[in-house]
Amino acid sequence: MAGQSTPEHVVVTGGASGIGAAVVELLLGRGCRVTVFDLAPSGRPEVETEIVDLREEVAVEAAMERAWSRGAVSGLVACHGIRGAFVPALDIELDRLRLLYDVHVVGSLAVSRSLVRRLRGAPASIVLVSSTTAYRGWAKQVDYGPAKAAERQLMENLAVEWAPLGVRVNAVAPGHTLTPMVQDMVDGGYDLAAVERRTPRGRLADPSEIAGAIVWMLRDATQVIGQCLPVDGGWTVVGG
Repeated sequence: MAGQSTPEHVVVTGGASGIGAAVVELLLGRGCRVTVFDLAPSGRPEVETEIVDLREEVAVEAAMERAWSRGAVSGLVACHGIRGAFVPALDIELDRLRLLYDVHVVGSLAVSRSLVRRLRGAPASIVLVSSTTAYRGWAKQVDYGPAKAAERQLMENLAVEWAPLGVRVNAVAPGHTLTPMVQDMVDGGYDLAAVERRTPRGRLADPSEIAGAIVWMLRDATQVIGQCLPVDGGWTVVGG
């Protein structure tokens, strides 16, 4: 983040579990103050948690105002998300599709602009979390993949609009990572052995590995704007 070694105060959405929790742990280890926006408590006494549904803009604004009352916010990691239905396109319920877009795209925009409205010219850095499902086509991902692709496109638009304001916006696209959401997919029949065989690294990522890339984007990559970094063990570079 330009002009400072670490962000003083970072909001992490979805910080109660999975990759978000790993981001929180890494930021705390680097001396940052962290506020978590989630539907569940973070479980860490040193972290303030705002219980908030990011689809509700009034609730997001109120949570951001409370976070600012504890110190100016200069960083945001939008790490919230829900899994897709993992069903064929012919069977997907359209309300489920709308929910994925509401959570991932509307939620990311709502919390991002809530921060930027309060900056008043101060520099900041935002990292959205997309997915490798935003690249190419995937079976049974007609809800999650397109929503994550839209989130990546959202990042690019925000990066262009907000760079003149001193706000860097980027994204990280995790590959298959050992999180509770991936475990839900496995319980639903997803074949992790096939994923591991196709991944050049030969294994899934640990949440801490994704968190390292996110925090690098957030605080160190000061000349990187509007980029989405796949962190996937080489998945996206494999040919057909």
